[in-house]
Amino acid sequence: MIVSNFLKRAISGLLFVIVLTGCIFIHPICFYILFFIINILGLMEFSRMAKHMNIHVNLFFCILCGSILFTVGFLHNYINYKDGYLYFFLLTFIMSICELYRKKGNGFQNIAFSYYALLYISLPFTLLIYLPYMTSGKWMPEIIFFPFLLVWVNDTFAYLSGSLLGKHKLFPRISPKKSWEGAIGGGLMTIIVGLCVSPYIEGYTIRDTAIISCIVAVFGIYGDLLESLFKRSIEIKDSGNILPGHGGILDRFDAIIFTIPAIFVYMEFMY
Repeated sequence: MIVSNFLKRAISGLLFVIVLTGCIFIHPICFYILFFIINILGLMEFSRMAKHMNIHVNLFFCILCGSILFTVGFLHNYINYKDGYLYFFLLTFIMSICELYRKKGNGFQNIAFSYYALLYISLPFTLLIYLPYMTSGKWMPEIIFFPFLLVWVNDTFAYLSGSLLGKHKLFPRISPKKSWEGAIGGGLMTIIVGLCVSPYIEGYTIRDTAIISCIVAVFGIYGDLLESLFKRSIEIKDSGNILPGHGGILDRFDAIIFTIPAIFVYMEFMY
């Protein structure tokens, strides 16, 4: 049974990496289609999680607003993106007004969670699109892929370091299995890998890759802990079951969701 679960987890994880990497590098349209779907699935998972607390996210408007936000970001070089964002903000206000007519109860929480779903899920995926254009002004898949590579390295070596050396709990109230040794081991390897691949990331200096690696090492952990906090609040193990052995979309993207805004802020200040 243990071997079977391990194989299932390994195969689904490998397929996930292959599909995501392929869609990033093959063509921007492939990236758009994949992450458009991931954005919607993430919003749906968030909505299901909220229902455990008798909170009813306005899923229709969340998907509509999140899709517009992501699409406007992707097409920002081809359309008047300011008009697109105006439509987005207008729809978010309409979403609030609609709560008057839904008769779901917990109206204040419904609105708050609906806004947070967009802030937590759709906004980071949209900011991811802008990263290549901040240095080179063109689509560069390696810059899109770089944070994912670092997150995977951080997660893998944090797990290995924690399993072999972990003695001091990092945040036992939220995630009893995480240790300081794991966090330090994962962080150091993330920085090393970031510096090693630096020559292959056009538009990034060694300073950029080093700082982005540090950002991933820190914010990736907080992204993981935050999602663990959500799940503990409603007493569930996984956010979903779309990936056998790995859970749901939010389980797989929790670190990257929290990391991308921090990288974007750094790049905005530097460039």
